[in-house]
Amino acid sequence: MSKALIDGLIKRRAERKTELDALLETPTAENRDLNDEERGKFDAIEKEIREIDDRVKELDEQLTRDAAAAEVAKRYKAPAPGEGVRSEPRTYQRGLRHSYFLDLARVEMKRGDGDGGVEAAHDRIRRHAAELEVDMPRREAQRANRADQELRGIDKGSSFEKRTNPNRTDGQGGYFVPPLWLVDDYIDLPRFGRTFANSVRNMTLPSGTDSINIPKVATGAAVGVQTADAAAVISQDMTDTFVSAPVRTLAGSQDIAIQLLDQSPVGFDEIVFADLIADYNRLLDYQCINGSGTSGQLKGVLNVSGINAITYTDASPTLPELYAPAMQALSQIASKRKAMPTAVFLTPARWFWMASQLDSQNRPFILPETQAPFNPLALQTGGEVEGPVGRMLNFPLMADGNIPNNLGAGTNEERIIAARTSDLFLWEGSMRTRALTEVLSGTLQVRLQVYNYAAFMPDRRPEAISVISGTGLVAPSGF
Repeated sequence: MSKALIDGLIKRRAERKTELDALLETPTAENRDLNDEERGKFDAIEKEIREIDDRVKELDEQLTRDAAAAEVAKRYKAPAPGEGVRSEPRTYQRGLRHSYFLDLARVEMKRGDGDGGVEAAHDRIRRHAAELEVDMPRREAQRANRADQELRGIDKGSSFEKRTNPNRTDGQGGYFVPPLWLVDDYIDLPRFGRTFANSVRNMTLPSGTDSINIPKVATGAAVGVQTADAAAVISQDMTDTFVSAPVRTLAGSQDIAIQLLDQSPVGFDEIVFADLIADYNRLLDYQCINGSGTSGQLKGVLNVSGINAITYTDASPTLPELYAPAMQALSQIASKRKAMPTAVFLTPARWFWMASQLDSQNRPFILPETQAPFNPLALQTGGEVEGPVGRMLNFPLMADGNIPNNLGAGTNEERIIAARTSDLFLWEGSMRTRALTEVLSGTLQVRLQVYNYAAFMPDRRPEAISVISGTGLVAPSGF
């Protein structure tokens, strides 16, 4: 099956390559560059050829591994690939009793009688490693290719720079790769706790990277009116600078008695892993909002220089009075960024305070959009505690519980953030896990750790961010 698929892909590649060569014939003969239509066709065909090459390489590697496995199967009279292996469950699979973290602890401590004891744990870890030898190379190749394509697509035609440090190399540090279904849950499933981080442009962090630098035009070229024939044409030299996003480490750990892992009737390691991941998401989101950019922290949008600062001063704030600062925040982005904002972020308490505001006839200003209210200040569109909750002037209102409410002179103010989120870049690496036993061996405990690398670039275009502050945003009492 794979061979036939490879043959078909190779044939398709040859056809597309012929089309590409034909497309270049006219511009080459006329000694000119491609026009916009030709450039669009060229890019589309070139992209498809690259995708075909990646797929052929993937399938070829799989065939090579299958052939090698078949040879081993012949020597040991074991089933060859495709003759029964596909029906065998993975070593660590959702719903099975085997605990990945507990097996790591048994192997490290060289003790433990449950689930077959230490030798059985060794066997499961080895089988798990063999399974990952098949899956991980493909995943890492896809991640590397995706990271490279994402970076090259940030500013078409511009270059990017990755600052490297040997300590950042993936695989150095003694970590083990967790079962892929746990990793897939982390990557794919939406979770509360990172509304803002999920709203910005998410990308794959390249491996072996300590910081990411992106060039930026500081002074642009200029075009002016030629005052007369043969008169001087205006000329202005372009200057550039760069924006840097350092790679930071977010990590957490939990110490657990080996008896709890060994004797618990549920997969307690899964509970711990899920809890650590939930807190990782919370911390990442908070860092993207209010990180200081120093002492190992990411730089959050509230600490970016040059953003659009809107002050709302009001001892007795109301929703109609808040409307004008909100429109100013959106307008500042549109006029300075020369593009429209995409979302407004506020605390859940602020949203419910807004929803509680009544007009002079004791009617709420904010109604469900299904009721088609007349002349509302905002519309209610969602029913979750976090995420999309409403719209104002057709801009989505996003509730995020990680926006601080202890800011300002009285340490009691919230912030409302408006942004063009596609201008904010967040890179994340692959989650890592460790099970450490030596430091707690004297008390029969295991330390479970998770950590990840992340880089956030909120200051590439500060004019794409507006922040409303002031006494009018004192955290509402009772909400």
